[in-house]
Amino acid sequence: MSQYPYTRLFWQSEHSIVIAGPHIQVLDTNTGDVLHSTVKCEEDQITSGPIRCATLSDCGKFLATSGDDKKLKTWQVDDLKLLSSRVLPKKPTYIIFADNKDILVADKFGDIFRYQLHPSSNESSSGYTRDTLSSHENPSGGELILGHASLLTTFLVTADGQYIVTANRDEHIRVSWYPQGYTIESYCLGHQKYVSAIHIPSFSPGTLISGGGDSVLKQWDWMTGELLRDINVFSTVQPFIAVRAPEKKREWKDEDDDIEPTEGKGGRRKNKGKRKKKRSTDDSDVDKSQDSADSEVVFVVHRVASIPSLAPIIVFSVVGATAIFWFSMDNNYETCIWHKPFHKPIIDFTLEDGGSVWVLLDADQSSQGGRSHKDEGGDSNLVKVRRWTPDNVTYFLSYQTNWPLTVLLLTVHGKPSSTIGFGAQLFETRRW
Repeated sequence: MSQYPYTRLFWQSEHSIVIAGPHIQVLDTNTGDVLHSTVKCEEDQITSGPIRCATLSDCGKFLATSGDDKKLKTWQVDDLKLLSSRVLPKKPTYIIFADNKDILVADKFGDIFRYQLHPSSNESSSGYTRDTLSSHENPSGGELILGHASLLTTFLVTADGQYIVTANRDEHIRVSWYPQGYTIESYCLGHQKYVSAIHIPSFSPGTLISGGGDSVLKQWDWMTGELLRDINVFSTVQPFIAVRAPEKKREWKDEDDDIEPTEGKGGRRKNKGKRKKKRSTDDSDVDKSQDSADSEVVFVVHRVASIPSLAPIIVFSVVGATAIFWFSMDNNYETCIWHKPFHKPIIDFTLEDGGSVWVLLDADQSSQGGRSHKDEGGDSNLVKVRRWTPDNVTYFLSYQTNWPLTVLLLTVHGKPSSTIGFGAQLFETRRW
């Protein structure tokens, strides 16, 4: 059976949820035991490919997922029952819950549609007419909220439910009324590259933190669109980026290397196949001798979050980085970026209301960027629990396991009690 890495973690005091490839597991937070899993579900209920987008309702009772199969699936967390499955018009890029009763889905065409948590009887593909403002048809009858001219990367609804903040691939951040998305309140303009993460801290509801491909995080007054300050983070983050993209090399063809005419319809295709085969052989030789110097650093902010109990601290992660970073929003002090290295690329992190941070690490990835192997030794298979304070991070407890991923719990106040059992047994549940 295929094995999938864990890519998302939703922590709750009673039931926690982990996602790996097309599968979902519901765990008992106190013991780490698997309560429910989609491995036992029918094939038609499981996503045909990896789950790309997932979100948990504020009440913690419902989970919404979607992937490349363009199906929006709603699950009941208590028993992992599939409540509904609806066809989306385009591949989704981001999903959130609104008011625990609506699901908002952004797609690659720049539109955001709203769906009811529990589909009504009139939500069907038959007899559906296209919205005059929508760029494409919606087979499930979703309500169009707003649209961008380019791919939507992320969005959020403000705590009061009055505004929706959206970001796209073309460096734009827009603040619109919700659900009257056609009314635009302001723009936050200043990014030079795409925006991939936005966050409004609960302790400063008038402030927006945004990041993406730029070397800085930006702090905004989102109601007016005023840029308050730039926070330079690249110099601190760059040394920890272990996963790098290969350099793009464009191959040029000499004029003398044109394809010679051949007889028959398949002549050109045959020559093309021979050239492709030769190219693959050459590439394999190059790959063997290629080192980290032949790759380039790609800076992408993955997630920005805040811990209410530690205001005004902002926590963020970067794609492929082996550390988690944080800074203070307090304007009385010069902005300083703190970091805690974990020696493995961080896949995801999530925060507890009580002030604990769970970090998912890719234990199969070595600190130098290559894939590690089981016989290499080291601490790639450790599940560690650490206590985190604003000043330092100290070891609290560590476990030796045989599983390929690592979870670290960083707690701020007091000793972790039942969460220790969850961290220790998380990967003893099932390996796909």
